[in-house]
This record gives sequence, C-alpha cells and structure tokens, in this order.
Amino acid sequence: MIWVDNGTVDGITTFADRGIECLQEVLADIRTQAGGPREFLRDAQWESVAIERIMSGEERR
Repeated sequence: MIWVDNGTVDGITTFADRGIECLQEVLADIRTQAGGPREFLRDAQWESVAIERIMSGEERR
C-alpha cells in the first residue's frame, strides 16, 4: 500500500501494481485451502453478516 497526495489534506491510500498482484496471490491461495474463503473469514473472526455479503460475491465469481 502507498499513500498518494491528491491535493487534499487527507490524500488517499492505494495499491501499487505489485501490491495488487500480492493480494490476488493471497486470494488465490485462500480459495485453494480447505474451507476456502468462508473458513478463512471465520478464523479471522469477521462478523457473520460481513461474511455472507462477501460470500455472495464470491459465489457469483
């Protein structure tokens, strides 16, 4: 992640190309693990409402 000055006081946080590639690699790895993304999110103690919202997008993928 990098911080970019966009002319405002706050700026923005964004990802460099390699950062996006790393995220894609992590997600691909999670999808191959037993239990997949749902189990990963449970282990990370995400709220069930958020998990279901994420998984609904994952199932359309």
